[in-house]
Amino acid sequence: MKNIIFDIGNVLPSFHPEEFLSQYYDKKVMGDLMTIIFCSDDWIQLDLGNITIEEIASKLAYEHPDYHDEIIFILKNWTKMMLPIKENVEILYQLKDKGYPLYILSNFHSEAIQEMFDKYDFFQLFDGKVISAYEHTIKPSYKIYQILLDRYHLIADESLFIDDSLANIVIAQDIGIHGIHFKFGTNLKQELKNIGVL
Repeated sequence: MKNIIFDIGNVLPSFHPEEFLSQYYDKKVMGDLMTIIFCSDDWIQLDLGNITIEEIASKLAYEHPDYHDEIIFILKNWTKMMLPIKENVEILYQLKDKGYPLYILSNFHSEAIQEMFDKYDFFQLFDGKVISAYEHTIKPSYKIYQILLDRYHLIADESLFIDDSLANIVIAQDIGIHGIHFKFGTNLKQELKNIGVL
């Protein structure tokens, strides 16, 4: 294995909207806001780079006036829920010390990803980044994987992809990229040792 590719949400920083919303709202309101914001087609359009965070905030607040203030608050503050997964960030440094080129392949919207890059130094370890909002295509589309391979001249069979979504891993494997499905409870360090990467 020569190249290690990481997803971002729930692999490097955590992403659990329900936990974030539960700090502020009761169960019913939380459920409504999850549906309105994070389960909406508009959220996908953010990841595709077709709408800005300001535009989606205005749109959803207008469409759901009973939740106007809550929608504005969440969309201004939601990245605060994304906190580094310490043990996985440490693995980045270990991989870098061993000489592996590191890459990002992630569905993320442009304003938020820039905020993450500015906030956390570990993103400087990466040799290349493919972010959905900049490419106007999202995982699990084959196109975004091919963009990564072509842009950085990677050979699929020499590359390993780590993602929390099984659907995204399946497509990677269809292309020939090796995959680790980082589901809840996965010991990433042990998984990497098992395949001889660490």
